[in-house]
Amino acid sequence: MANQKYINLKSEAVDDLAKKMAEAKSYVLCEYAGLTVQKMEELRAILRKENCVLKVATNNTIKRASAKDGFDQLKDTEGPSCIVMSYGESVDGPRILSQFAKKNKQLVVKDGVVDRQYFDKKQMAQIAQLPSKQVLLAMVAGGLYQPLQQLALGLNMIANGEGTKKATEVAA
Repeated sequence: MANQKYINLKSEAVDDLAKKMAEAKSYVLCEYAGLTVQKMEELRAILRKENCVLKVATNNTIKRASAKDGFDQLKDTEGPSCIVMSYGESVDGPRILSQFAKKNKQLVVKDGVVDRQYFDKKQMAQIAQLPSKQVLLAMVAGGLYQPLQQLALGLNMIANGEGTKKATEVAA
């Protein structure tokens, strides 16, 4: 009877984590062996600001939850593992983890799932370099705005007669 209770508790933990993973826009598997409690709390605080959650779970729970979410590739669980789930932008979690890992060598970013696609360790490092959605939108807006600005300046120069003077000077 006691074993069945224990099995039910483990099953509920797997179901709960799988549900959270399914709701997240991305999740990343990490190994945190050697990080102090203070450093883990610092990381959690940084992640909370960006609408991300760090969940420490047993390796078996993480494997089963990710398999239940449809990603049984997430198996690189050796040592103390945690999973970071991003509920805001997809790249927030990987970006924060990558920056934190540069300063804290004990944190090892492994593989993960971003926008319902599996990525290995190398690909996760590339994803971490991507700018946020707002920065990308600003870049696109700037790219669209630049030709219009140049056209307006050119038309203004023609209207003021500056463009024809320079064209005749160049021709002469």
